[in-house]
Amino acid sequence: MADSDNDNDGLSLFDIVWEDVLYVKLFPLLSLKDLFNLRCCSRLAKTFVDNGFRRLPEINLSGNNSSHLDLAFTVLAENCRNVRVINLARCNWLQDSILCPLLKYNHKLTKINLSQCLNITPRSMQPIIIGCKQLTTLKLSHCHWLTIGAMEALTLHHTKIQELDISHCAALNERCISVFLLNCRMLKTLSLSNVPAVTDNLLLAIAKHSKFIKNLNLVGCYLITDRGVLAISICCKELESLMVRDCPHVTERSLAVLRGRVFIDRPRVFQPDMNMVPNMGFPRLFLQV
Repeated sequence: MADSDNDNDGLSLFDIVWEDVLYVKLFPLLSLKDLFNLRCCSRLAKTFVDNGFRRLPEINLSGNNSSHLDLAFTVLAENCRNVRVINLARCNWLQDSILCPLLKYNHKLTKINLSQCLNITPRSMQPIIIGCKQLTTLKLSHCHWLTIGAMEALTLHHTKIQELDISHCAALNERCISVFLLNCRMLKTLSLSNVPAVTDNLLLAIAKHSKFIKNLNLVGCYLITDRGVLAISICCKELESLMVRDCPHVTERSLAVLRGRVFIDRPRVFQPDMNMVPNMGFPRLFLQV
């Protein structure tokens, strides 16, 4: 028994089988912060973590603006090769120089969120457009750098996108969005909130080409009217939610058609019928001209 105990004294965590045990059972339980702390412990720990990064399926740093995150992200870009989901929304430190290498070597990406990443440029769209052919979700809300040219290039190379968020992207025009809808017929979720280019003509394009749309966000699209919303209500039979807050020309005339089967972010506005108002004892005045 003593000999057995002495043998066990020399064992460490890394003597456990890496491929079938540590990477399968332990690695998924550790946060990125935990992994980087472990990586600093020894050369063997660094090798273990770096090899584990190669199979990491998801990177979520949304809203994380801690110091030196750009250096940590560089390590991820050097090692990750199997990422499927990446969420970097509101990461102010993110720049093209460190994002592009990660995108370049992870062609299996299916979901990308770069919303409110203010310090990157359309250059970061190139590896997404060219390499990420399995992309189904792309979120670029508040990305002022998203240009018409980048949108047109995305349209040429991608037809499988099911969720697109380009809200607050003021540089886009009606034509580039319409062409995207024409080529991407499987769209299920679309956010066009506060995009000045959105008009009834664009809603007609959605009604014609996006038959499978389930969630549509049109908040703040002040140019749309009942005409466009009625087209959506007639053609988009799978619609589940419609956001039309702050759309002054959209009224209950079109929304009433959707109520009961679609969630709408605006409550019904009831107009009182004057014929049903009870007589409170005041004489009614009938004016004849």
